[in-house]
Parts: sequence; structure tokens; C-alpha cells
Amino acid sequence: MKKNSGIHFYINIVNFNEIILDEEQQFNGVERSIHALDTFFSAIENYGKKYYKDTFHVEKITGSRLHMYVVDSVCDGFNAVSTISVFAYKVARAINKDIGKYRSLKDFCIQIGAAFGDFYDFIFRDNEYQEETTIGYAANYAAKLQGLTKAGAISISKDIYDGLDIDLKKAFEKIEDDRIKKYDQECYYTGALSAIIAMYQIHDEDMAAVKEYANSINLTDINTSGVYKTIDFIKLSKQECKKVTGIPVYADVRGFTNQFDSEDENLTEMAVKTQKVLSTMYGVTQKYGGIHVQFQGDRELALYHDIPNEEPCYKDAVLAAMRMIDAIKPLDLHIGVGADYGRLYATRIGARGEKDNILLGGTVITADRMEDDFAGKNQVAITQEVYEGLYKQEPLLAGRFKKYGRIYIASIGYTEYVRFCESVNLKENTKKNTYNPAWREKR
Repeated sequence: MKKNSGIHFYINIVNFNEIILDEEQQFNGVERSIHALDTFFSAIENYGKKYYKDTFHVEKITGSRLHMYVVDSVCDGFNAVSTISVFAYKVARAINKDIGKYRSLKDFCIQIGAAFGDFYDFIFRDNEYQEETTIGYAANYAAKLQGLTKAGAISISKDIYDGLDIDLKKAFEKIEDDRIKKYDQECYYTGALSAIIAMYQIHDEDMAAVKEYANSINLTDINTSGVYKTIDFIKLSKQECKKVTGIPVYADVRGFTNQFDSEDENLTEMAVKTQKVLSTMYGVTQKYGGIHVQFQGDRELALYHDIPNEEPCYKDAVLAAMRMIDAIKPLDLHIGVGADYGRLYATRIGARGEKDNILLGGTVITADRMEDDFAGKNQVAITQEVYEGLYKQEPLLAGRFKKYGRIYIASIGYTEYVRFCESVNLKENTKKNTYNPAWREKR
């Protein structure tokens, strides 16, 4: 792990879920959304590397969000962040208005969050696979600020604001919000990108390069095919996508962000702990038939999908979720897991050799909501679609879930489920007079 200091910032398409769902309904696919998303993020990556190659770094794409950081002082670092953010705002406008193949899509609306601080850059490796994840308070807080920001705006932490010159400060307003108290903060500052844009010059040649990139691949060049075996993300690209039916599983550590000290006093300790958490969740996914998609902070996104002429994926996904709950407990932590079943699109995008695994579709959106809104500590929250399929495949397992409207929640891990099954079998054997009292002792 390498320790750095700088500004983390997230650029997110705040309404991308709506864009995806609308295109699915219109065209029974998401080729335009994939194409536009790749154009947007690749343009930002290329621009940042062109003008700030010594300090700017892209960590990863997580769904509709690009996570980046600048290793520099507050003042110089924010000069890079603000210029790249203004460029991103102009690229979004170009996608919305100037590129013909995207005109049937709903407009991209972006939000940006930024925070300064120390962090560790952790490269997770498993044989040939590797994935970068940054660990630190600044990364967590920047993500929170991004989520609180209105469309068309950028929000920054107080320490960044304090380092700005007087003219730039005028573009920001102070926001007091109780939702940032768990980050030991009382306020942050937000400004409209439309007001900040006049302070920065974006060259015409850079905007022309965006349109050239967008037009370099036609929508007809994108091949979206089905599956006959487990998908391999390494073989995917924006031109080679897979349409699958399956279950995206989100597993997130509850209350983990609160454990990061705002002054970074426990940064090393938390970095080590984060490594253990991610490695543990990844291990469960790999061991029990899942496909690791990516880490998202302290969250694991895994995929289980159906394969023709094989058992459906309901049981594998749910049991893996329960196993993950048990695997995390020895770390004195607790996770919540969410899952949905349906159509998904898998691809890889990004300017850095298309190395970011992406899952898209309404099913992913719903699974995310199951984890975020409904799964508590040591709970698995599933939709009715998952429950109904699970009930047909494994009624005893489905019976561990309680119904709350159209949502089903189980509050047990895998070990507890095994004990329950043993108890059920014991009762059945006793009823049939086949139970041998010495069986358990001999076992």
C-alpha cells in the first residue's frame, strides 16, 4: 500500500438509472447508454491525463460514477479538480445536445463531490486479476458530498474552501447539514457548475476530440450477445457486451465509514481492516460460484447468472450472501446484503484499456436499493422475483425469509441456516421412527 495526500473527487451522472430504464423501455437494450457512458468517462480521463499527468489519477468507474484523485496541495489540487469538473460539465452538455446518436437518451445530469486528506492506495491482486481501491476518510467524505449535491453542481469540503482565492469563493455557498455530522463536519460548500464555468477556458480542440471519440464507433458496432457459460469480464468491451439473466448481489459493511477518524489518526489501522474485509468478501464470491464485478468502497458487487441447461442461480446467490455474513463476523463487523433477479448487461468501459467492469440494467438498480434501503446488520434483503424463484428451487431456504410487502428479509447467516436444516431433518426422522439417538454422537 502507498500513502498519499490529495483531493478525492467523484463525478456522477445523477439520473443515469432513469436513462437506463428509459432506454430499456424504448429499445429493449442499453447500447446507447453504454456508448454514451464510455464517451463521457473516457473524455474526462483523457483530458485529466493530458493537462495534469503528474498529479491526476483515475481509480475506477462504479456504475455511473467516476472516482478520481489529485495528489497535490489543496490550492493546486483544486485547480485541477475544478478545471476537470468544468470540462465534464461541458462534455455532458455535448452528449445531451450535439452528438446525434445520443439524442434519444434522456439528458445527462451530473453532480460532483470533493474532499482533501491522506489516503492509502491499495491494489488488490488475485493471480492475473487486479483492482485498485483507495482507503481513507477523504475518499469516503467526497463520496458523501457527491451524493448530497444537486444536479449541475459541485460540493467541496471546508478545508478545500478555506484554501480557495476570494473570487472563486464567491461561486460557493455554505451548506449546513446534519447528514455530515457522522463525518465530524458541520458544513460544506456547494457551487453551480454553470457559474464556475466562466472562470476556466476549455479549448475547442478538446471538445472536438470528444465528438471524434463518440463517432469513432457506431451503435451498430456494439454486439450484445447471450451466454452459454459463465461470463468472463476480461473478454468484454464496449463493443462486446453480454445480456444475462441473473442476480447482482451487493454486500456492504454497516457503520464502517464512521470508524474512519476525520483527522486520519487511525488511517493505517483502517486500511489494514479494509483490506481484510474486501479480501474476505471477494473470497466468498470466488469460492461459491459468483463472479466478482468490483469493489465499491467497502462494498462488494458480485454477479450470479443463469446458464442454459443448468440449475438457476437463486440458491447459489442467496447461500453465498449468507456465507458472506458469517465470514465478516470474525472481523467484528456486520454486513447487509441486497439482491434482485432479472435482465442485466455486462460490459467493460474506460480509457485505460477498458478495465472497469460494469453491470447495467434495472435489476442492478433494484439490487442496490435492496442493500441500501432494506438490509440491516446480518440481513439479506431480496425482491419477490428472487423469493419466488428460490421457493421453487429450495423451499426450505425460502422459508427463512419474512415478507414485508414485496420485499423478503432473512436475518440469519449460513451456519444458522445449516443448524435449522439439521433440526428439520431430525424432526422428520423422529416422526418416521428412523432417528438413531447415537447418530449425532457417532458423527
